[in-house]
Amino acid sequence: MGELIEHSDNGDENLGVIQVGETGGNVTLKTYQDIYHQVTGRTEQIRKRYSDNLLIDFSDVEQLNIKIQQLCDVHKIVASNEVVSVFHEMERKEQFTSFERFRAYNSSTASPTVNLVLKYSFSIIPYGLRRPQEYTVSIRLASRVALLKQIDEEAPPFMRGRLAAFVAVNTAEVTIDYADYVIARGFVEAFDEWIRGCQKSPPIYWLNKLRRWSEYIPGVAKLSVGSLITWFAFQAIPTYFGSSAQPDVWARFFVVYAGGALILVPLAGAVGTLLEEAVDSFPVLSYLKLNKGDANLISDYKNRKAAVFRKIAVSSVFSIILGIVSAKLEKLL
Repeated sequence: MGELIEHSDNGDENLGVIQVGETGGNVTLKTYQDIYHQVTGRTEQIRKRYSDNLLIDFSDVEQLNIKIQQLCDVHKIVASNEVVSVFHEMERKEQFTSFERFRAYNSSTASPTVNLVLKYSFSIIPYGLRRPQEYTVSIRLASRVALLKQIDEEAPPFMRGRLAAFVAVNTAEVTIDYADYVIARGFVEAFDEWIRGCQKSPPIYWLNKLRRWSEYIPGVAKLSVGSLITWFAFQAIPTYFGSSAQPDVWARFFVVYAGGALILVPLAGAVGTLLEEAVDSFPVLSYLKLNKGDANLISDYKNRKAAVFRKIAVSSVFSIILGIVSAKLEKLL
């Protein structure tokens, strides 16, 4: 005879009841599942990035929080929470469970701020509906000067320029997980308005265009000097290779122009590399100023501009000298 094992849900009347919250309130398992699926259910997402050279201090962040709160006053919020995360150098992180706690942030910290992330979660009941909808607004603000400092310290020299141009492009980003696009669009427009009101460093359009092609500067410098040497050597052929030319003249001609090419072309490449580094590292201020470490870093970064100008001036002077030397090689014959 077989053995029948029966599992019944009717044996314990409290089996379908669980406790939730700090007060330990009882809710049915079905109710909890419905709430869970609604809160964690699939939503749409909208994201917008900004590359403006933002100059942000603590008062600007406070104004951003006020804008978000004012927008919330328009809607019927049944539940909400917020988290503020501050990311420093060496992967150090501070997290605050509310903006009010964030106001007590230690501004005497010597470690510069790399990123500031504000995350707001809301349960909103739209007008005319009874069922709440879940919204998450995530805002990331980046300090370009802190990112560039990390790249200078950690990246190999040959990668710094390219890596800086790739990593330190976006200075702000807003991401919204939403159920209703109209409500989500309101948060995006509020952030747009805040961005427009922030203080900014003026964009340098010629610099951005030049950076797109800066990696070709060493190659162009080599090609230019090599072309000059070839051209002047070609022009000198009738003078030194006539019917009465002696073998020693031929030898000096080849030694001077071949040696000049072997020496001047690599020098031109080195000068081009110096100019490329100056273009890629040209300081355009964009920062978060929340503590003393940020203030010190900003001050140091401003002083870098003079060094970059000197590098550009030196590379330009050497380029001119190399061009003149290339044209005067025949004087050595």
